[in-house]
Amino acid sequence: MVPGARAFAGALTRLRHRFLDSWWWVVVAVALAAALRTAHVLALRPTPWFDHLVVDPDYYDEWARRIAAGDWLGDRPFYMDPLYPYFLAVVYRVWGRDLLLVRLLQVALAAGSCALVAVVGRRVAGPVVGLLAAFAFALYKPDIFYVAEVDKTCLSVFLTTAVLALAFGRSLAARLATGLALGLAALTRANFLLFAPLGFAALLLLDRRALAALVFAAGLAVVLVPVAARNRHLSGEWVLTTSQAGQNFYTGNNPTNPWGAYGGLPFVRSNPHFEEADFRAAAEVRVGHPLGPRDVSRFWFAEALAHMRAHPAFAARAMLLKLVLFWNDFEISDSQDQYLLERDSPVLRLPLLGFGAIAPLALLGVVAAFRRSRAVRLLAGFVALYCISVVGFFVFSRYRIQVVPALLPLAALGATEVVTRLWDRDWTRVATAAALVGAASLFCFHPFGIFSRDNEQAVAMRLHHLADVYEVAGVPDRAIGALQEAVDRCPVHCPQALDGLFGLYVRTSRVADGKAYFTSFTRAHRDHPDADRYLERLLEIDAAGRVP
Repeated sequence: MVPGARAFAGALTRLRHRFLDSWWWVVVAVALAAALRTAHVLALRPTPWFDHLVVDPDYYDEWARRIAAGDWLGDRPFYMDPLYPYFLAVVYRVWGRDLLLVRLLQVALAAGSCALVAVVGRRVAGPVVGLLAAFAFALYKPDIFYVAEVDKTCLSVFLTTAVLALAFGRSLAARLATGLALGLAALTRANFLLFAPLGFAALLLLDRRALAALVFAAGLAVVLVPVAARNRHLSGEWVLTTSQAGQNFYTGNNPTNPWGAYGGLPFVRSNPHFEEADFRAAAEVRVGHPLGPRDVSRFWFAEALAHMRAHPAFAARAMLLKLVLFWNDFEISDSQDQYLLERDSPVLRLPLLGFGAIAPLALLGVVAAFRRSRAVRLLAGFVALYCISVVGFFVFSRYRIQVVPALLPLAALGATEVVTRLWDRDWTRVATAAALVGAASLFCFHPFGIFSRDNEQAVAMRLHHLADVYEVAGVPDRAIGALQEAVDRCPVHCPQALDGLFGLYVRTSRVADGKAYFTSFTRAHRDHPDADRYLERLLEIDAAGRVP
């Protein structure tokens, strides 16, 4: 490069960094994050999803109302992570049960997460990476989806991002705050407890300051010791946070679950209102005597490990599939489905970022800077350990989103690496980067069994869920329409949809409509194993109804 061109390029680089170094661009990213999430919340306000909570949100809401009514202590050790219900309870106690306010507060939490992602990115690789990471978070579709759920995910993501941002601090105050934030994060996702001893050991080995490690531990203790003491007071057992670890481990590692996502168990009702009691009852039947909360968890850990020892090939395959699912772009739904809400939310229909868009670039960022950057090694280690902590149990979208605040700065670093190689016209390294990102993208976006947004069984399950909510909301016509669409999309391999449609016709006293539908369906699907049976039953109900 000639001297004049070199000087011009240097001046351009300095101008670019001065321009991007302004925190005002982070303010713009945070404002964009808040605007998109607020628009999503308001788009759902006229829908039945807004007020009719199901599964975990319903459980959290009921728990929070009990706390707000005065039951702050409870009567047994925590079974589910407790911080979010107490957060809700404070909102309910101060402002009343206002689900719009709850969601708007979650918008504020997400805006805070966006700002903290910028902080993490700056500390990893400077202002450009921080800014790119913040804008990527603002446009990250799963986080936009979760902000409208009455669920612990937004709070958990905020605390995760706070832990990462504080972990880069070197002062004793930063160490104390990191411990406090990690303790609070563990009260939203118990697998964060894994990072407590590891963080303590890392501070001893890397900082070589025993005081820093002790201050970090003190921050953890301030949060966790009162919870453990509360559990001890109510049960006589030391339960650090929750008593469901063994149950969750068995759910993801048992003979009926070859996939590694959540799978229903024959003796457990798939509802948090009943899950604790059903697991305890099944365990007590097998051992023949009553069990305490900690003993129940230990029992199911032992049952899962016994299965894994007896069927190592099955267990290894399931574990591998969980690892694949963790890194797949598909968002595995739990209480609510992101793809289903695209029907009601124009924001979710926008071409926003998903997991599969950031993971490959994050891999490039790690490969490019792992050796030279301790911060990159810290984020990569966090992602790897968190991934292991989820894959060991079972995979949901809301269980893995906590790695996104670490992946986004790494992905931004990967994007800047591509630009740098293009700017330098280093075509060999450009080709290497393209090959790495391309291979990782193929892995992330490859359809995997039923775990695909267009799989007929997955679509039918979403529509069945939609029908359930419409029925609870008192809109039977839409419930029937949703189930009819589910059957049309998956007429043979989705017996639950057809069974649900039959039951809905009966419950809503629309037997004549049901006869007409099933008559048409049996003509179109003469070999269907259940259609004739449902039609005959409807005919019997209709005949019985006409008897004087």
